[in-house]
Amino acid sequence: MNDKERFMRCLRFEAADHVPNMEICLWAQTTERWRNEGMPADVPTDFMHGCDYFGLAGYDALHLNDTSPVPPLPERVLSEDEETVTFSDSFGRVRRALKTGTVGGTRMSMDTYLEFPVRDRATWREYRRHYLGDPSERYPADYGAAKARLAVSQKPVSLLEPLGGTPGYYSLMRDWMGTEGLSYLFYDDPALIQECAEFITDYVMRLLERALRDVRFDFHYIHEDMAGKGGPLMGPELFRRFFLPEYKKLIGFLRSRGVPLILVDTDGDHRPLIPAFLEAGVDGFGPIERAAGMDPVDLRRQYGKSVVMIGGVDKRAVARGPAAIDRELDEAVRPIIEQGGFIPCIDHAIPPDVSLENFRYYLGKKRELLGMKQE
Repeated sequence: MNDKERFMRCLRFEAADHVPNMEICLWAQTTERWRNEGMPADVPTDFMHGCDYFGLAGYDALHLNDTSPVPPLPERVLSEDEETVTFSDSFGRVRRALKTGTVGGTRMSMDTYLEFPVRDRATWREYRRHYLGDPSERYPADYGAAKARLAVSQKPVSLLEPLGGTPGYYSLMRDWMGTEGLSYLFYDDPALIQECAEFITDYVMRLLERALRDVRFDFHYIHEDMAGKGGPLMGPELFRRFFLPEYKKLIGFLRSRGVPLILVDTDGDHRPLIPAFLEAGVDGFGPIERAAGMDPVDLRRQYGKSVVMIGGVDKRAVARGPAAIDRELDEAVRPIIEQGGFIPCIDHAIPPDVSLENFRYYLGKKRELLGMKQE
């Protein structure tokens, strides 16, 4: 059984030789630490695409320029001191970043977002031109070779790159407006939010039509980072009013073009939104963030086979060492792993407080639960 067959059978609740062994990726700071602890420098750390060194399966994906403005906005440094740099990025956002601890362009804390390009109807009418161009401009120059590669891939093939942040409704609007600006506009100008949601549906369908005609995809991950530890950043009523109709259109479009599995990627506690997502036609979620109170066992108990899951292992437990790892796998994975529909992995990119030794121990214990032969 190859990786594609194993992945699809697992997430369809069908029998497989074992559950796929997958992880997501590392922080650059974690990569630096693990290399100091003995990991070879050439080991790929975007684990979502697989990693032979750690025995991890992965995905194949179509790489499009799917969320960024085209043409991009000019990037420039606005001010700088010993500790921070303030700059405008390719989305037209103004950000302040902490220099300390930066490794390979990855910072130890999130940037502070100071300004966003879309603030009202006038700025939206100007900004949206960046998404109105010929979709072919967003396809890679080697698209022909990419099509050929994906056609024969033995891995599950994702429509778009999950690591890159694929277009979602809340996530893309947040890139344009910011969390605070978007939150106000739901009430100050609901017609503008409705227009933006409809625009995103049209944009994504225009963008993907060519790829869906040329390639058979196994799944699509919609990026919707729209929740925190205290719950979602919008309530079910707003979701149903503004996003549910558009989700139904988009998912109907994807299904009609042969995409069998639709997943949503959001951090935080999005439990209040799960019924609406299911109504929209979503099959499941990741990364099931344990620090936000998400529990794969509770979700399975509540939703049964209506929800498939990828993630659900607390990164904090892996950092604490063997006893905590054993307890986490016993609580969050063991009770439901044999039911199918669940690919357990650490619930986000792996942070630098996780040692290489603890990660190896975790992988060994997880392999046992996945039904894999021990090496």
